[in-house]
Amino acid sequence: MRGPRRRLEVASAAVLILIDLGESRVHLHDPDDFTRFSVAVEGAGDRAALERVLDESGLGRLREDGEHVVVDPAALRALAGSAATDAWDEGFSGMCAYAAGKGWMEDDGVVAHIERRDEVP
Repeated sequence: MRGPRRRLEVASAAVLILIDLGESRVHLHDPDDFTRFSVAVEGAGDRAALERVLDESGLGRLREDGEHVVVDPAALRALAGSAATDAWDEGFSGMCAYAAGKGWMEDDGVVAHIERRDEVP
């Protein structure tokens, strides 16, 4: 019980990537906030539903632990759209450097923890 409760306590108020399983949609929230990189999952669905949305959107892949998504940097940049300016690239590069120092980078992207919004009481 302590494990899930701790995950919810450290969850950020603002989430960078929102995955809506009910609508099979991925949305980028607050694209310039590189201090709280995470993925929030909303809506009913299991691991297979999440993997399907990740695959269809091209966002990345679910790690084997089921608690993290490896986000493809090119997909994140595409989601940022017009917000992906030179300043955005600089902020993203800084975030990736920080993540690499913490061991949160893999060959195919940046590791983001999953916040399951439906778990919050």
